[in-house]
Amino acid sequence: MAAEEEEIAAELEAVQAVYADNCVVFDSFPPHLHLHLKPRTADITSEQFVEALIGIRAGSQYPKELPQIDLLDSKGLDEERKRHLLTCIRAKATELSSCLMLVSLCEEAVEKLSLMNHPDGDCPLCLDPLVHEDEKNNSMPFMKLMSCFHCFHCECIIRWWTWLQTEQKTNPSNSSSSTGHPVRKNENRKGTPGSQLNVAIALYGDAEDSMGNCP
Repeated sequence: MAAEEEEIAAELEAVQAVYADNCVVFDSFPPHLHLHLKPRTADITSEQFVEALIGIRAGSQYPKELPQIDLLDSKGLDEERKRHLLTCIRAKATELSSCLMLVSLCEEAVEKLSLMNHPDGDCPLCLDPLVHEDEKNNSMPFMKLMSCFHCFHCECIIRWWTWLQTEQKTNPSNSSSSTGHPVRKNENRKGTPGSQLNVAIALYGDAEDSMGNCP
């Protein structure tokens, strides 16, 4: 094996050592791998709102030629943030042109995911923003669906789950297809944020286990 190939093999081993089961290697030379990357949250899944599956495929002239980098899948990222993530990783590759870069590209992706690790957009149930830009410290409690990372206001989940249970009791023949809930903005809000969060955690855990789908 040529010296350059040995260096690339050592680089690939380093990536595997760092990312372990989150790294799948299809070819050692030229390197072709997929990486399941997450933000730095000390493995606290409740604080993770984004993740990405990155594909890196190098040619026979790597590192003299830049590898192909693709965003294969993601959770919690809208189209704008997907583009930004991919642009940043590719920019890092260009910056490191002619250098071994696999570890650096992975670290760049993790760093960007860590910066993006917050819920974005509106609650799918009430269509209000999850986090108001001018009221970040007073925003309503929210939680996420673990299977897809969609986030919802806790009180919206409580209303949806209550409505769903009522619908299943009154219309059992239609309950299997009933998942939507017209959450109205003007309904009276009852309970403190803390109590709403506790109730939502209990209800939403049951909802996710039993339904397997987003509301």
